[in-house]
Amino acid sequence: MSYSRTYHETVSGSRTVTVHYDYPASENGGSGSETVTVDIDIPVTIDIDVDTNPFDRSIGRTNRNVNLLTGSVVATEAAHIAAKVKSSEVISTSIVDGFFGLIKSEINQQLTEIKPRVEALLVEMVQHQQSCIAKQKQLESDFGRIAERYSKIFFDLDKELRNRILMLNQSAVGIHATLTTRVHRSFSDISSGIATIYNKEGNNLQAILFASGLKSKALSLINSAKNYLSSEKNLSAQLQQILIPVETKTAIQKRIPVLYFEAKNNSNANDVKIVSSKETQTLKSNEKKLKDGFSNATNKWKMIDAKNREQINTFLKVQLSGENQTINPRVAEQIMQLWKQDTNIQTNA
Repeated sequence: MSYSRTYHETVSGSRTVTVHYDYPASENGGSGSETVTVDIDIPVTIDIDVDTNPFDRSIGRTNRNVNLLTGSVVATEAAHIAAKVKSSEVISTSIVDGFFGLIKSEINQQLTEIKPRVEALLVEMVQHQQSCIAKQKQLESDFGRIAERYSKIFFDLDKELRNRILMLNQSAVGIHATLTTRVHRSFSDISSGIATIYNKEGNNLQAILFASGLKSKALSLINSAKNYLSSEKNLSAQLQQILIPVETKTAIQKRIPVLYFEAKNNSNANDVKIVSSKETQTLKSNEKKLKDGFSNATNKWKMIDAKNREQINTFLKVQLSGENQTINPRVAEQIMQLWKQDTNIQTNA
């Protein structure tokens, strides 16, 4: 797009001018020259006309060419992707068809090999089935004939033995038959006193059993209440010990472990950092006091004794044992090696 700009400016400067002059004669006339430095301001006006029509036409042609190129690239990309998809489908289809064709041909080949053996085994099994059925029929016939013969023999023996026993104990058998008839008649009578006594004893026994069950359940309920009251009493005692402050005559000193280390920075100064447990938030607010306590030169540091070192060693072994799954075994082994190699451990306690 063509445009015009006009700029106005005043240029300041100085110029040296030689001025010639003549003067008339009073007594003697003459002429002369004088050099004069003059300060001048020159107004300057600049008109600029910029014709951008050729550039705009070239930009328009370029834009159309870029749009055509973009369309061709998009079409080419779409055609390329479609060709890839089609070729991928053809390849996958051919692979799947070839795989299943191979499996089908192998299965058909195996079926062709196995079919004669199966048919032969079926014929053999049919023959065995027919022979088994014939043997079963023969065995059933033999068993029925033998069972009938021996059943008749044992029936005749039982009948003969019963007749002989009756002949030998004829009087006792008669008395037994008479007593059996009379006793059966007496027990079958509903109005007999035996049924009444039995019912009374049975009712008493059922009442005693029911009372025993109620007594057992009552004792169980009492024991449950006793255990609940005991647990409540123990809990109340523990809460009283926890919630009510207990005055102690002697002050007890408690130590909390912290990690203090220094490192050299780029300016060869010491960067101090203290790492403490997350459960003790008060150590964060007293971090400056901790730094001052460690850096105080008046503190007397000495080597830890064997007892404290053994306690620390036991603590590390427990923390780094195989039961603690959160620590990498390689890291735990490296920590123990550093602990064993570092013999210059001091304390100011």
